[in-house]
Amino acid sequence: MDLGSGDQSPDPTQRVIQQLSKLHTQGQSTWQEFIHCVCMELDVPLDLEVPLLSIWGHGDGFPRQLDVGEESPPDSQPHPGLKRPHQSCGSSPRPKQFKKQQQELVKRYLQLLRTSARQRCTNRTPGPGQPLAFPQVYIPPILQWSRASAPFDAQEGAVMGDPKAADGTDVNIRDLFNTKANRGPRVTVLLGKAGMGKTTLAHWLCQKWADGQLDRFQALFLFEFRQLNVITGFLTLRQLLFDLYLRPEAGPEDVFQYLQENANGTLLIFDGLDEVFHPGPSKETAGPEDPASALTLFSRLCRGTLLPGCWVMATSRPGKLPACLPTKVATVHMWGFDGPRVEEYVSRFFSDQPSQEAALAELRADRRLWSMCAVPALCRVACLCLYRLLPGSSPGQSAALLPTMTQNYVQMVLTLSPQGFLPAESLLGLGEVALRGLETGKVTFSAGDVPPPVMDFGAALGLMTSFCVCTGPGHQETGYAFTHLSLQEFFAALHLMASPQVDKDTLSQHVTLTSRWVQRSKARLGLLDHLPTFLAGLASCACRPFLSLLAQQDEAWVGTKQAAVVQALGKLATRRLTGPKVIELCHCVGETQVPELAGFTAQSLPHQMPFHNFPLTYADLAALTNILGHRDAPIHLDFEGCPLEPRCPEALAGCGQVENLSFKSRKCGDAFAEALSRCLPTMGSLKKLGLAGSKITAQGISHLVQALPLCPQLEEISFRDNQFKDWEVLSIVEVLPCLPRLRKLEKADLIFLLSPPTETATELQGDPDLRGNANQRKEAQRRSLALSLSSNGLSLAGVCCVLSAVSMCRTLAELHVRSLEFFLAPGL
Repeated sequence: MDLGSGDQSPDPTQRVIQQLSKLHTQGQSTWQEFIHCVCMELDVPLDLEVPLLSIWGHGDGFPRQLDVGEESPPDSQPHPGLKRPHQSCGSSPRPKQFKKQQQELVKRYLQLLRTSARQRCTNRTPGPGQPLAFPQVYIPPILQWSRASAPFDAQEGAVMGDPKAADGTDVNIRDLFNTKANRGPRVTVLLGKAGMGKTTLAHWLCQKWADGQLDRFQALFLFEFRQLNVITGFLTLRQLLFDLYLRPEAGPEDVFQYLQENANGTLLIFDGLDEVFHPGPSKETAGPEDPASALTLFSRLCRGTLLPGCWVMATSRPGKLPACLPTKVATVHMWGFDGPRVEEYVSRFFSDQPSQEAALAELRADRRLWSMCAVPALCRVACLCLYRLLPGSSPGQSAALLPTMTQNYVQMVLTLSPQGFLPAESLLGLGEVALRGLETGKVTFSAGDVPPPVMDFGAALGLMTSFCVCTGPGHQETGYAFTHLSLQEFFAALHLMASPQVDKDTLSQHVTLTSRWVQRSKARLGLLDHLPTFLAGLASCACRPFLSLLAQQDEAWVGTKQAAVVQALGKLATRRLTGPKVIELCHCVGETQVPELAGFTAQSLPHQMPFHNFPLTYADLAALTNILGHRDAPIHLDFEGCPLEPRCPEALAGCGQVENLSFKSRKCGDAFAEALSRCLPTMGSLKKLGLAGSKITAQGISHLVQALPLCPQLEEISFRDNQFKDWEVLSIVEVLPCLPRLRKLEKADLIFLLSPPTETATELQGDPDLRGNANQRKEAQRRSLALSLSSNGLSLAGVCCVLSAVSMCRTLAELHVRSLEFFLAPGL
């Protein structure tokens, strides 16, 4: 039907009336369908909707409303040019009432989602009487944006006790959903090593949303890949949301349509992306609406082919991202706890002040235990052990029982076990289940996987948990899992060390090192993060009595197995290892508490030790420092492209073996510089310091310039590619007279070449290594200070300030400013 006409009235109102009249002549059904479309498709004000409904009538034009339930003649069809509404409501003249019913269905479902979220969070809390029924303390870990995905408005405030910034800016939870990707899919990936609190953060976000604190989202769905792995069939998105998560009480079509139309208010969290057991294809040929695996549905959500405009968050360990994940995602690194967070966690874990003070005193007095608490999961285990050990113990006695991560877990098992009794059979049963799961990639077990007595024992001690698992639409069963993946690895290690069925050769095969590169091409799926570390920890002599009781064997039998682990680690130390494997080896060797193995490993490390392109935490550098303490020769440490925990340089404090230390990363900011400034004065052998390509500003430089005068042994400093401004360069130049041995200071095209002072030259002449070498002596005496400021971006005022500052440096011989040269007398 053509409503246009060449002889229409020039008056717009009359023209509309003419078109409506022509439409009305097409018959009652067409007219009613038109009125229905207007009321359903448009947001019509009530004062206009009433007249529209009043003209709803038959072909004779008399305004009469149809009775409820009355139908139009079957032979009357709407005009093909009119759009039929999405949902049919018969011929009822009450579309407003129908829309209100839809809104009520959606409102009830959204409220049901919040209620369900609260219940899920409550179910994760141990009940009264359970051994792990301690205060559920949550302290947000350190969060740091990757270089390319910082939020566009990082200064937005937060009201949820959010984590403090890594570099002086508040990195709050709201920023996780405030990325630069304001168009297309909004995907955030949280990367953190095992135990950093990824799952805890996911559930905490769910709880905060249920309490109304993430008000930008109307709907939130939380999925765990360890449960999605159980599903072997294909699903649609609607089945994933309603059959596997929460089904609406009524009107699923209306609810799903609402979620599609309001996707920007929907958040989907997928926890444990690294635990995907069935990796999907990187390229997909099926349509976006076709049924697919859970991982494929996740990929479609991330790419925006399903529920476009929604928000997606995933958690994963580093270096284990499946290929189906888009390359352009916002990446956030989770770094665990710093000192203030550890203290806050301990203070909130212990209810009374005397216990708080005693626990904090133990941690502060034991640097190794303090560094372990940087991992939130280990911090909780340590607090649990201290809760049992502190009463009746003298100061320092409790911490002495917790020198390694493995011995923390051993003490946890001992404190949870019935007093004076070690249930060896049940513990070995748990270990057998744990090892079988790790070897098959399983972290969620069915009823047939776990013997009932073992399950009862694990549940009674809070070591295992049960939950409902949807294996498919309409199919549910009970699933079981260890409370944490690290706990499963610990029990697997117990089984390998204490089971008579495991011989030395089989045990040695599990002592391996794994590279965890960030690059997607080298990503490797797997669940064995801490198993070799736990095996190394159980090889400690301190664990021999415990293993002897567990295995019901004498200590000589246990010692044979422990020796096999130590021997396997010694063989690994002789190999040429990559950076990630060196760090893992340091963790393992430190757990053994065998000084000879630590010394052998330290001496086997190369003189130049590079660490490139993988994340490093405070605990990682603490493990490296512990091993380097057994080394005689100096070593050069080169960190390039590594995501670094902001405070990790503090772990190098007191390391006297480091001669050259170099950091090159855009992720190093002011907090990193502050931490570095605290450890530099304690590194007495450090001669060369490199800090290139960082994001350090005047705030960070202010800390460094206070620390540099306390490092008189420094001979060379490099600040290349840091984009310092006038004030920063001037601050650095002003400390030159305080560094008597400094020979070179480099900042991009700004290069300082300094001659040693007279007393230093005398020392060089008397050096036995230089005696007899005339060329070297002449070179040492010939050195002069050449200051090059060419093409460094300094302003004219900055150049003048630098000129004033360097005039105090008595060894200045040559100064370059762009293309000009000033030659000054040495004594000037």
